Amino acid sequence: MHPLPLLRFFLLLVNLATLPAGVSVAADPTAKPSPPASAELLPTDSRRWSQAGAAVVITDLSTVDPAKALTKGLRQKGQWKLLPFATAEMQGWALSCYSATGAPLVRVPLAVRGWHAVYVGMSTVSTGFKEAKTGLKAKLSSEPVFRNMANNLALLPNRVDVIQEQFLTVAELDGQSVELAQQSGLPATVCYLKAVPLTAAEVAAWAASRAASRPATRTAIATFDGHSWIWPYKPQTANDLLANFRGFEDSDVGKWWFQVLGADLVCYPSKVGNIPGEGTLDFSSGAHATFVRSLETLFKKGINPLQVAREAARAQGAEFHVMLRPAGWKAAIPFEETFNSKFFEAHPEWRCVDRDGTPTLHMSYAFPEVRRHLLEIFRETLELQPDGVGFLFNRGMPMILWEEAFGARFQAMHHADARTVPEDDPRILATRAAIMTDFMQEIRALLDATARQQGRTQRYKISLGTFAREEDNQKFGFDLPRWIEQGLVDDLGVAWFAHHTSFAPPDMAYYSRLTKGTKVGVYPFIISWKSGKPADLCKKVTAFYEQGASGIAIWDPQVETGWTEQPHGNLFDTLSQIGDRELIARWAKEGVPLPLATPLTRLDENHYSRWFPTTGF
Repeated sequence: MHPLPLLRFFLLLVNLATLPAGVSVAADPTAKPSPPASAELLPTDSRRWSQAGAAVVITDLSTVDPAKALTKGLRQKGQWKLLPFATAEMQGWALSCYSATGAPLVRVPLAVRGWHAVYVGMSTVSTGFKEAKTGLKAKLSSEPVFRNMANNLALLPNRVDVIQEQFLTVAELDGQSVELAQQSGLPATVCYLKAVPLTAAEVAAWAASRAASRPATRTAIATFDGHSWIWPYKPQTANDLLANFRGFEDSDVGKWWFQVLGADLVCYPSKVGNIPGEGTLDFSSGAHATFVRSLETLFKKGINPLQVAREAARAQGAEFHVMLRPAGWKAAIPFEETFNSKFFEAHPEWRCVDRDGTPTLHMSYAFPEVRRHLLEIFRETLELQPDGVGFLFNRGMPMILWEEAFGARFQAMHHADARTVPEDDPRILATRAAIMTDFMQEIRALLDATARQQGRTQRYKISLGTFAREEDNQKFGFDLPRWIEQGLVDDLGVAWFAHHTSFAPPDMAYYSRLTKGTKVGVYPFIISWKSGKPADLCKKVTAFYEQGASGIAIWDPQVETGWTEQPHGNLFDTLSQIGDRELIARWAKEGVPLPLATPLTRLDENHYSRWFPTTGF
C-alpha cells in the first residue's frame, strides 16, 4: 500500500453497498470477547481494529464466480465442493478441495467501499485423525500477485477442526473481488471472507508502520535455497514466482541471501553452469522432475527466475545477495542424476582426494580452474547488479583435501609432504587458509572491476555463512581475522548446522571479538523448519541480541509455513517481527500470541461431539 496524502486520510469515507445473501454487517460473527488489556495480539490480527465488530463477513461462498467451478454433490476433478459449516456464531457454505483436485480460480465480490483490512478464514484439514498440511492462494482482483496461506493450527480435543483467520491485505476497496485458487498439491477448506472498515487514523498508522518506514528493525536476513521456491508451486509465470515473496515486504527481513541452488547448479538460464537435472530421464521423485519442467517452461517464455527475485527484492527495498553453496556439485544415489554439474562430470582430475587417495564427490578449490569457474558464475549473476555475492559455507565441506594441487601448495609453503604430517598440523590449516584467502581476494577483485565497468558508485558486498566456533572455521581455511582486516567480508551468518563441524551453539563472544571496531555484521542463524516452540525461539533470539548479534539470519522462511514442534499458527507471523527486539523479548516471557481461531461445530455431515468419527476403519 502506498502512503496517501495526509489530507486524504481525513476525507476517507466507508461506503457500504447493498450486500448479497450470506454477508453479515451488524456484527462480526467471528468476533471474540475483547482480550484483556494486557493480552498481546499479532500485528495483523483483525481484532486490533477499532471497528472490528462492524466487519463485513461473507459466509456463503456458494455465490462465487464462476458457478460452474462448484459442486454440491460428489467431488469432481476441477471443481470446488460446497460444504455446509457452522460454528457457535455463524453458519454458511465453505469451499473445499483435495490435494489433487485441480480446483480453478474463483472470485468472491466484496460489496464494500473504502479502506478495509481483508481476511480469509481457512479451516484445518484433517486426515481423519489429525491436522494435515493445507494451503490456499488469495489476492484482490486488482492485485497481480497471490499471497500464499495455510492453516497451521492443531485440531482441538475430540478432533474438532478450527478456522484460522489469515490476513490478506489493507486496501481501498472499490468493487474488487477476492480471488481464491488452490495451492499446488495441497488440500484446502475456506469458510469465510472478512473486510474490516478502517478509520482514517488507522490507515495513516498502517502506512507509517510498514517496513520501509522502520529501518531500525529491518535487520534480519532470509535465505532462499533456489529449489523449494520452484517445485512445490509449479510456476508458469513471473507472478507465480513473485507469490513466494508476498508478505516479506512488511517484514523485518532487510537482506535476501538468494542461492542459485548449488555451486554451478543454478535456477536461471546460464552459459556457465546448468540447471540440476538437466537431461535427466528418470528422476528419483516427481518433485525433482517438476522442478526441471517448471524451469524449462519459464525459460521458454523468456523468464529468468533469478532476475524476478532480484527485482522483487529491489521493489521491497531489501538487499539482494547472490549466494553459492560451495559443495553443491554432485550427489550420490538416488540423486546422482538430479544434482549433476556438467563441470564436475567433465573434470574428475579437479576433484577432492582424501589423505589415503580416496576420491570424493567434491571439487577442490586448490585448483585455480575450479575457482575461475565459480568466478564466472558470479560474473554472470553480476549482470543483474545484486548488492553483493557470497558463499554459504555450511553447504558444505570439504572444499580442499589432499589432492595434487593442495600438495604442491603445501610443498611450496612448508617444504614438506602434506600426507606425512598429522591432519590437524598447523601447516595444513595454514595452507588451506592461504588458498581460501586467494579465492576471497579473487572475488573481491572481480567485484571491484565489475563495479567500475558498470559505473557503480556503490561497492559490491561479500556475505558468508560461516561456522559456530573458531576451530571449525580454522579447520577449513576460513581466516576470518585476515578477511575482515582486508575488507573481504561484510556480513557473517553464523550457521551451527554444518556437517563435519562441531554442531555447537554459535560462539558469539568469539564473533564479537572478531568484529569489534569494524562494520562487519554478525547474524546467528535460526532454521525455519526447525523452529521449536514459539516462546523458546523468542528466548533464543533474545539471547543472541544480548550477546551482540547485529540481527538474525533465518534459514529458508516461507510465509505460509507453521511451527515445527507446536501447531501455533504461522511461523512467519513471528519471524516477520524478529527485528523488534523489545517485542521478541516480551514474547519470550509472555508467549507468542495465537491467531484468531474459531472452532467448528459442523463441517459437512460431521457434527462435532465427544464421539469422533473415522474410528471404524
